Formats: sequence, C-alpha cells, structure tokens
Amino acid sequence: MSSWCPRCGRNVETDEKFCRQCGMPQDLSGAEATTWMLSNEPAPRAEQSRPTHPVNPNPTGTTTNPPTGPAYVQPTPYYPPPPPVPYQPPQPTDAHISLGDWLSGGWQVYKENWALMSVASLLTGLISAGTGGLLAGPLLMGLFRMAFATMRGERPGMGDLFNWRGRFLQSFLCGLIFVVIPFWLSSGNNSFLALPILVATPFLAMMFAFSTSLTLERGMDIANAINQVARLIFSRDAFMWWVVGLVVAAITMGGFIGCGIGVLVTLPWMISSSALAYRDVFGFDDPNRTLH
Repeated sequence: MSSWCPRCGRNVETDEKFCRQCGMPQDLSGAEATTWMLSNEPAPRAEQSRPTHPVNPNPTGTTTNPPTGPAYVQPTPYYPPPPPVPYQPPQPTDAHISLGDWLSGGWQVYKENWALMSVASLLTGLISAGTGGLLAGPLLMGLFRMAFATMRGERPGMGDLFNWRGRFLQSFLCGLIFVVIPFWLSSGNNSFLALPILVATPFLAMMFAFSTSLTLERGMDIANAINQVARLIFSRDAFMWWVVGLVVAAITMGGFIGCGIGVLVTLPWMISSSALAYRDVFGFDDPNRTLH
C-alpha cells in the first residue's frame, strides 16, 4: 500500500521509512505532525540612533532648551582674530662694554679696505668744510655704510659714500644736532659754552654714532633713533659710555696732529670701532640683507 509524502507529495511505499526525495520520516505511528505556528507579534526592530548634542553646550550654567531634531546642527562659535601687535622698536641688549675689543676689531675692519676708507675720509673732510659742515652727517653715514659692508663680508665702494637712499634728511639732522651745532656754539662769541660742550663731547660722539647707525640699518627716523640711544647711554652705565666716547673722540681728534694727515686713519678707524659697538649692542637687523 502506498501513501503520499506530506512534505513533497511523492508517492512512497509502505515499507519506506524516509522519503527518498526530501528525506522526511514516513513512520509517524499515528502521531500528529508538529505544526510550527508563527507569532502574531511583530519582530523587534533594531534600535535607531538618536541625535546627540555636544558635551556641555551651555557652559554658562543657565537652563536653556536648545532646539532638537535630526536636522539640528550645533552652530560653530565665532572667535574674532586677535588685535594686531603694534610695532616695537629695537631694544638694545645688555651687551658688555668692551672698549678694547671694539678698538682692535675696528682696526681690523679698517685694514681690510684702508686705502678706500682713507680716501673717502679725505673727501668727507673736504666736502664738509666746503659746505660749512652741512653735509658732514650724510657723508659720515657713508663711511658707516662702508664699515658695515666690510663687517658683512661685502666689498664696499666709493659710491657708498654718497649712497643715501632716502636717508639723507635723517643723517643731515643727526649731523646737525650732534656735530655742527655743538661746533658752532663752542666757537666765536660763544666761547663760554666751550667747556660744557667739551665735557659733553663724549656723549655727543656716541649719540651721533649710534643714531646714525640706527638710521642706516633700521631706517628709523631721527627722533626714534635718538630716543633709543638716549635710553642706552644715559643709564646706570652712563659713565662707562662717557669713557668710551672720550676715547673715540680723543683718537679721532688726535689725528689732526701732524698737519692733519693722521685723521685720514683715525677717523675711519673710529667709525669702524663704533660700527662694531653698534653691532654688539643693537645687533644687525637682517644678516642676509645687503647694504647696497
């Protein structure tokens, strides 16, 4: 006697215990087949992600109700840019006053181009005398330019003596204040001022040297340059700066002994020594920048 497989519907024989087509047992022994019922309850859904909010969105501590929802985006706070930093003029360092090193180093700088600087000093004296001293400041600035060029490893030229490039007025005022006016006041009918000016000459020499160098190297106007130099010289080391200025002025003026020929050596020598002193105190603005 045959029957039908309840799973696949194949006609199976009585002695078959398993359906040869689907493998379902056929000997049920009268037991009811197990019926699997599906639950009417809906299947659990995966937990949906909820929108998050930044940590501590309200740092002030006040109770607020920020807007919510999937489309809400926390706004990015605006931080204004910092205010611009005003320009700070160069400040002199606490360099040790080393007069001996400046004198010996200045001599080495002068020796590298001694012929050029001596001829330039001669032209400076002749032109300054012919103009009543009015061009002394710009021409002396040209000598400082030669000294700085040598210190940077460059080769100065005679054109540096007249290379003023927008600094003529500043160097003219510097020479007028520290060279021409004191000379005029100490001569002629103003002889009663000769002694005070003589005592102040060392300070005037250093004020002129450093103010001219700041004008040349940093492009500063004469007022700011004088202010910076005055803060350096008229300090607790004022006496030492007076001694440095005294030595510089004495060596320069000592060159006039012997028909004044010696000044062609002493003037460029002291210019070079003052340039070294400026470098040690104020430093070079940019070592890679040329003076031409």
